[in-house]
Amino acid sequence: MTFSLRPLAFDFTTHQPVYFPPGKAANVIRGALGSHLKQSSCLPECNDARICPHRTDCTYARLFAPTAIGDGPSGLADSPRPFVLRAAHLDGQHFASGQAFRVGINLFDLHPQAPLHLICALSRLADSGLGPGRGAVSLESVSILDETGADSQTIFHDNRPLPVNELASLNISLIPPDSSPSLLRVDFLTPADIKSRDQPPNSPPSFSTLFARARDRVSNLSRLYGTGALELNYAGLGVQAAAINLTSANIHNVDAVRFNARKQQTHTLGGILGHCIYEGQFQPFLQFLKAARWTGVGKHTVWGNGEISITPL
Repeated sequence: MTFSLRPLAFDFTTHQPVYFPPGKAANVIRGALGSHLKQSSCLPECNDARICPHRTDCTYARLFAPTAIGDGPSGLADSPRPFVLRAAHLDGQHFASGQAFRVGINLFDLHPQAPLHLICALSRLADSGLGPGRGAVSLESVSILDETGADSQTIFHDNRPLPVNELASLNISLIPPDSSPSLLRVDFLTPADIKSRDQPPNSPPSFSTLFARARDRVSNLSRLYGTGALELNYAGLGVQAAAINLTSANIHNVDAVRFNARKQQTHTLGGILGHCIYEGQFQPFLQFLKAARWTGVGKHTVWGNGEISITPL
């Protein structure tokens, strides 16, 4: 039982100054990506992905508006989008002409053409520009990362993509390890909005809540875009997760918002930052938490929220 994805790193060079407003880098990149996906990958009839008559063939609908593909998972109005952005390191940064920066996109859609559609869309930033000043940037290379976050395979360089049949993927085993630590530190690296009916908003999540969100997200992404549904004993895992204790926490809440120009609406993107330490038997859960490092947990993960790391103590 494995969870597979393609963690992609897009390397750009600026040709004009580029600025990412504080807390807005992921929203800037997401907006540009959506706009260019629609222009470059959709049939003329696909301008409204939600009523697209070619919905199964429309890359924009599949990658950016998956409601157009079919019903979402139980309890969700929309299917989760098959990618998350990793751009928090760009928040508030200024880049002069000739400087380089990197954008991460963890892609869960295993269709071999999916990375090429992202490359095609983001290559168009040389013409449209990026950020409030619309500074021109060029896409220099794209790499697939390994489990440590290091480059493992270059799939685009010198304006030439690697053949799709040669693309690697990162495969994370979900089989419990033979042993595990009794103490585990979970760091919330970007704002995590993890809801629970049993806990106040923005409080340290219980382990059972954290694991449930991670398990469901990994399971849904695998079922919809990856290797298929995971065979899990949900009830049994829930009982075991409830036996793990939260021993300490050092967290704080951050507020962030984004503005949806199309809908003329403001949405909150805040959550908790910091860390929690849990104590118990982690063998059934450790690999899911490793997968959740790449998927994020909680709400607004497509913007990069809910990124976590785990450290055995």
